[in-house]
Amino acid sequence: MSIFDFLRKKKPVIGLALSGGSTRGAAHLGVLKVLEREGIRPDIVAGTSAGALVGAAYCAGVPLDEITRMFLTMSWPTLLKPNLNRPLSLFDTSPMEEYIRKNIGDCEFKDLQIPFAAIACDIMTGERIVLDKGHLAPAIRASASIPGLFSPVEIDGRLLVDGGTVDNFPVEQAKAMGATYIIGVNLSKSQASGRRPTNPFDMFMDMVNIMQARSAVADASECDCYIRPEVSMYSSWTFGEADKMLEAGVAATEAVVPQLRKDLKLIK
Repeated sequence: MSIFDFLRKKKPVIGLALSGGSTRGAAHLGVLKVLEREGIRPDIVAGTSAGALVGAAYCAGVPLDEITRMFLTMSWPTLLKPNLNRPLSLFDTSPMEEYIRKNIGDCEFKDLQIPFAAIACDIMTGERIVLDKGHLAPAIRASASIPGLFSPVEIDGRLLVDGGTVDNFPVEQAKAMGATYIIGVNLSKSQASGRRPTNPFDMFMDMVNIMQARSAVADASECDCYIRPEVSMYSSWTFGEADKMLEAGVAATEAVVPQLRKDLKLIK
């Protein structure tokens, strides 16, 4: 066998990049449901914000049915409380950290079954921060801490906020971790949805999504398999439609199954 034949036959290192999307993160569960059915298990996962929460739980070995139960029963009162003591945010997200510990475990990155990294932003320097060491719960909380709304999280002397401000779709991070075949799941809007915001939080999240969509275009071209669930019609602030968003993730992934089977040489 020549070296070229060997390289062609070498199994790809599958990386899964999960974007942020607030409550729309439920769509990631539909993606994972189809990947599991097809026997596709990522070797590497990178996630931002909601993608970090789903990715961390999956890499920790929490069964997909249990992660789904988490999302379908999740509510803001279990994750937030009014921030009466600090001037930097409207809500304190310390309950989120406790929720993560309770449902995923009080574990560290080194304990995970699959290599995983979460993306956050240093609000003082604007740096993109890769979280892949230390305790998992505060890292996920930091990656999902929308600046101004949720309290920043201090880790190693840095004041960290939602990674979506600098890298909402961490395709490059999956590559940096060694992935040679990238499955990217992007939940950001391609454009303004035309849906009228129903509250100030909806309006804020719509603004964030529009800004993030521009940077995600370039990242999409770096994916070997690009999945974009149609979730733009759903509020990014409401958990009540999580089941519909999950099904949107299933539908979008079903559409690329032929490509995945061909690329990864799966026999069905």
